[in-house]
Amino acid sequence: MVYLVTGASGCLGRYFVTELLKRSGDVHVLVRPGADSAHRFDRCARAWGAGDRVRAVPGDPAAPGLGIDPEWLAAHRGSIDHVFHLDTGRDTVRPGGTAGVVEIANRLSAGVLHHVSSVAVAGAMTGLFTEDMFDVGQVLPTPYHRAVFEAERTVRDRCAVPWRSYRPSIVIGHSRTGEIDRISGPYHFFGLLRKAAQLPRLLPLLVPKLGETNMVPVDFVVRALDHLAHRQAPSGATYHLVDPRRQGAAEVLNLFADEAGAPRLIEVMPKRSLESMLRTPGLGWALGHLGAPPEVLRHSEFDCWFDDRNTAAALAGTDIRVPPLAAYAPIVWKYWIENRL
Repeated sequence: MVYLVTGASGCLGRYFVTELLKRSGDVHVLVRPGADSAHRFDRCARAWGAGDRVRAVPGDPAAPGLGIDPEWLAAHRGSIDHVFHLDTGRDTVRPGGTAGVVEIANRLSAGVLHHVSSVAVAGAMTGLFTEDMFDVGQVLPTPYHRAVFEAERTVRDRCAVPWRSYRPSIVIGHSRTGEIDRISGPYHFFGLLRKAAQLPRLLPLLVPKLGETNMVPVDFVVRALDHLAHRQAPSGATYHLVDPRRQGAAEVLNLFADEAGAPRLIEVMPKRSLESMLRTPGLGWALGHLGAPPEVLRHSEFDCWFDDRNTAAALAGTDIRVPPLAAYAPIVWKYWIENRL
């Protein structure tokens, strides 16, 4: 097998390349221009320890055709079995990256394009959101929701080679080490919980009713992605990489409050809009003080829940499972405390 990967030195990518290297074949990785990107690639390459099996491909996600040398494309046309687009987060700050990846997959006549999307495509949908659903008229309340949705639409509309879509929920630290290199989901609230630990634990924190949330450790996502990508599946197959257990956002935050030694959250008020929640005494100020964008509330809770029957069927017979959050929340918290991301 021969692979081309975008985002190989990112949160998912550096673990995912490790999984690919357990298989045979070469892994080409897109490396953006600039000393920082080169340094990250070199650091990851040393950790991968794969010698010349991992090969840097200079490119720029913001440039037409990803800025990849046309001669490289011509030389590798028909030889790339799998293109993995993991660098989808760049679409939120510079739209068009996914379009460039689709263009490259088409020009390479790649075997399959694997697009890592997000459950954020569901937007403000209520009720059950299945793996077969995409555009069902859902409201997309933030630029992030819209960018993720449009990126997946680009794949669906423009990809001429077989493609698959993978929608992780909120990705947090490694379930055995806690390691993570980006802030998302509950991490935005860890500073608040640490400060709240100065209050008496018997004094509950009263909050408006929150929605549900869904979190998965990075090691589950990369193992599931590797397994699913190497199975036979029809073009357009979509997989939700989610925790099948439904959990409320307050329930999850209380797991980390226990680790912080902070008072527990008690939901005592009706569910309110984001705008009114930010007017809750102290909450808006606290988020701003900690540098957390107001949209973090919209990105951390959902009004819907996610079906994963395609994923569960494809992972049947393996040991790839989402561990209960309660089992690894202490590990995630400990890593954050020791590293203060």
